[in-house]
Amino acid sequence: MTFRPVVLAALIAASLPALAQTPPAPAKTVITSQEQLPRRTQTLAKLPSQYLTAPRAELLALAEPLERNIRADLANYDIQDAATLRAYLGQLLTIAQFKGDWAAVPGLVDQLRRLQDKPGPRATTGLLAQIIADQQTGQRDEAWVRAEVEKRYGAVNWADAADQIKGSKGQFELMNPALVRGAFEQQLDVAARNMNLTVPEGLVGSILGARLQEERVFPLKAALVAGLQAVIDRNSVATPAKPDIWTPRQFAIPATARGTPVGVGIWDSGVDLKLFKATADPGLAMGDDGRLNKVDLLRPLGEAAPRWPELRQLVKGSMDLRAALDTEDARRLKQAVATLKPDQVKAFQEDLSLASVYTHGTHVAGIAVDGNPFARVHAATLLYNHRSEPTLPTEERSRRWAQGYQAMVDGFKAQKLRVVNMSWRYGAAAHEAALTWHNVGASPDERKALARQLFAIERDALRQAIASAPEILFVAGSGNEDNSADFAEYIPAGLQLPNLITVGAVDRAGDETSFSTFGKTVVVHANGFEVESLLPGGDRVKFSGTSMASPQVANLAAKLFALKPDLTVAQVKDAILKGADARGRVNLVNPRRSAELLGIAIP
Repeated sequence: MTFRPVVLAALIAASLPALAQTPPAPAKTVITSQEQLPRRTQTLAKLPSQYLTAPRAELLALAEPLERNIRADLANYDIQDAATLRAYLGQLLTIAQFKGDWAAVPGLVDQLRRLQDKPGPRATTGLLAQIIADQQTGQRDEAWVRAEVEKRYGAVNWADAADQIKGSKGQFELMNPALVRGAFEQQLDVAARNMNLTVPEGLVGSILGARLQEERVFPLKAALVAGLQAVIDRNSVATPAKPDIWTPRQFAIPATARGTPVGVGIWDSGVDLKLFKATADPGLAMGDDGRLNKVDLLRPLGEAAPRWPELRQLVKGSMDLRAALDTEDARRLKQAVATLKPDQVKAFQEDLSLASVYTHGTHVAGIAVDGNPFARVHAATLLYNHRSEPTLPTEERSRRWAQGYQAMVDGFKAQKLRVVNMSWRYGAAAHEAALTWHNVGASPDERKALARQLFAIERDALRQAIASAPEILFVAGSGNEDNSADFAEYIPAGLQLPNLITVGAVDRAGDETSFSTFGKTVVVHANGFEVESLLPGGDRVKFSGTSMASPQVANLAAKLFALKPDLTVAQVKDAILKGADARGRVNLVNPRRSAELLGIAIP
């Protein structure tokens, strides 16, 4: 939480002995994790924000080594992760568009689509790039663009691509050059200064992408929004809503049923316990520095508390906008973004980040205990940093986090919890990015090594802490990056333990979402799209993400333990896995069937 098949063919003709004697190309190095990829830097001649208005020749000079290195990596490495390959090819597509190499666009788009294994992203990938390429080569006007958007996006299967189309419209509506400039001036410029202008190569890609957006995409904003809105309007009338497969599968425990209180841990960003029945000891909080307290179980808003009504509207508006809902909250968010000045961007983004972590844990808790009168909530609060400047990773801090992980689990055991939900994840890359921002380490490789050392302290401690509580079933969300939890080496999602289940997200019809992370540890799936639950104070909103899918599995486990308290973790986990319905590569949780497998009679 908080701010991605290569086929080789050989044709050797017997009549051409010279070709037969040609030595084979050297084998590619197999890459199975992010850690194995090379790290590179470029030295900038000026601050990132200054490139937004610099002569194009200066940006082309930055693009040349970036493109060369990307092509070398693709030639030398067999990267076993489609998301990483998509990121490489996406950079090449950006560079081609920036250079005006419109002839290269179709081939790159085709490669990107072949790397998409989800129907919605496969259908929509590259559509905008191709429209802009055709507009530039044919010197077409905005009316042509609007018509092409409506034609090409309208031709894809709405059932597959509705979420992508709605999400794209929302992104275009929020497009504001001042937002980009403010982010560059107040965040990327600060980071570049910290690094003495020798920055990670990925930042060069961000500069090129921002310049491309300002030159080619922003002038078409009205046409893009109008074209996508026409597609949405047409399909909203002509296409029935997707069927809801989840309601028939769910069950609620009547308040009059015979059951046993069951402790449910919400290991998250904080919970408003006034909305729930709590365990005798309500929980423990861990600060961003790893220090523990028993006070901040619901994240304090601090000086932002008077702005909570406004922040609540912004959070709700962002969700409504993503769903293409024309609500008052969505309109307020668009107005707020449209009128932002560059010097207001950092504070605005930090407010949104704070609102996200303030609401997240309570929303998750509401899902985890819904329909279970025997659930008792225990808060394990992680007080994440919501500021733009990342916290400096140190060994002292990592060891405190390691101790904090064990203290959290010791608290779970003391309260005799049976289920703990963990809708969060991170990998060594988070520490590496923070070390880079603070310019710690003499080289990228040194930073990578230090990041992995610090991450290993926390990863091993979390694994040991979970393993020390075999009587508790831990449930983790896989992630929202459409990547592999294994390749990214996420914790807890990438861990394999007998008392841990990792959950991916599908939509209300059981179809794959465009965002859900996959991998060998992701064994079941639940609804993670537009799931309604509580905010602090009791308001109800719909959020999306694997953060919303994971607590549905925790909810099922808690109900099974409440109705049959002598069950073991192994029995409940087995019933959840065996009760799920296989559909392609997803396994859809089926609460009623899992209960039946355990001989539990449900209404």
